[in-house]
Amino acid sequence: MGSVSVSIPAKWATSPSDGRSPSTIAIIGGGFTGATLAAQWLRRGRESVSVVLIDPSDRPGRGVAYGTQYGWHLLNVVARDMSALDDDPEHFLRWARANYDSGVGPESFLPRRVYGQYIADLLRETAGLYPGRFFFKNDEAVSVEEVERGGVVHLRRGERVRADKIVLALGNFPPSDPNLPGRTARGVRYVPYAWSALALEGIAQDREVLILGSGLTAIDQVLALRAREYRGTIHLLSRHGLLPQPHRAAAPWPRFWNEESPRTARGLLDLVRQQVRLAHQAGGDWRGVIEALRPSTSRMWQSLPTVEKQRFLRHLRPFWEIHRHRIAPEIDRLITYQLRSGQTRVHAGRILRYQEGGDGVAVTYRQRETGAHRHLFVDRVLNCTGAETDCRKLNSPLLKQLRKEGLIRPDPLGLGLDVDDNGALLDEHGAPSHFLYAIGPPRKGALWETTAVPEIRVQVRELVDTFEASLAARLPAGDEPSVEYAPVHSE
Repeated sequence: MGSVSVSIPAKWATSPSDGRSPSTIAIIGGGFTGATLAAQWLRRGRESVSVVLIDPSDRPGRGVAYGTQYGWHLLNVVARDMSALDDDPEHFLRWARANYDSGVGPESFLPRRVYGQYIADLLRETAGLYPGRFFFKNDEAVSVEEVERGGVVHLRRGERVRADKIVLALGNFPPSDPNLPGRTARGVRYVPYAWSALALEGIAQDREVLILGSGLTAIDQVLALRAREYRGTIHLLSRHGLLPQPHRAAAPWPRFWNEESPRTARGLLDLVRQQVRLAHQAGGDWRGVIEALRPSTSRMWQSLPTVEKQRFLRHLRPFWEIHRHRIAPEIDRLITYQLRSGQTRVHAGRILRYQEGGDGVAVTYRQRETGAHRHLFVDRVLNCTGAETDCRKLNSPLLKQLRKEGLIRPDPLGLGLDVDDNGALLDEHGAPSHFLYAIGPPRKGALWETTAVPEIRVQVRELVDTFEASLAARLPAGDEPSVEYAPVHSE
């Protein structure tokens, strides 16, 4: 396989003195979602629009997911479905063949760092087509102030950015600390965020490691440890001890959910099981059934009463996650070998005691199936329990300020931020904002599935449509912006 090496400038342009043009959007968050939104807005508009992208990282387009250094961190969606452009399904496939490996196929699972380079290239090339209209602020947004016809973003270093629309493209947040009875703030062997820069530094090569969680992030950390030539035993501990299922080819299954389908968690579970039985009888696979739900997932989620959503979250969420968010076949083979050889072990249970000493951490947990108490002694404990979604639990200066000012409110289920159908954030009284929007994971409460590229690129297109309609309403008659996309050439 080839390699991609293109430097990304820390600053893309010099911002105008007031950070504002006749129509400006400010995007807070420079990962995949923020970068593709910036590119799409530039491609859609004319001279009357500009974009300010704000992120503390100097590598826009990557974020946590696509900024990884490890080659075995693969995409969990095939190359055919990873275009960042909703109107050009093969854009990523063409780019990968031209810039990474000419042999990339539609069903290939490519390294995530390669995809990060693709997004960075898309953003840079698009910005180059529209000089003076794209501005990158390598800084942290700490507060937002509402003003007439828009808002002002205040940055940590003192600069301000005024915009007509402000979008929170914040991505996934770090996990909250799980309940670890006995853990004190003085401990040094617990890592609260597995993606932190020093999370894997200093681990004794022949000692054991405990990973809290057994989902996609846990799998990533197993692969990262092995890439660092770590030789010890890795333990994965979660409530259910479930691992993500692998991708495999499956025959397409017809869509089966409709407005007449059950409106209960139990009813939907029975419906899916029925369809899986039919698929097996037809020589198919459950994967085709799950894929058939994908276009309808948001409407299905929205059709459930709140009490049924709560039941789903309590009883079915982990099973949905491992079947819906699968791993590449190559990764499955590596993990299967690790499990069979005993190098990696999976446990299901709840931690009862955490005791850290000078030479390691003693962990006692109650085994899920038997209720027996089991003991582990490890060198390091990594928290991979999944992203926190409840904004009331997040240590984010920006979200704290927005809540304090009443500009946002939590989603009723604690899954993100409360939004209307267009992504406008609802204030403390439930009124939609005229200038403040959210996109991506913060909309999980409204859409449920809002983390994968195929879903987010649709949100990007819809939000650009919303902004364009708002801009057209403000312009004089006959001066509406074009609705045609400008071309982006990747070859």
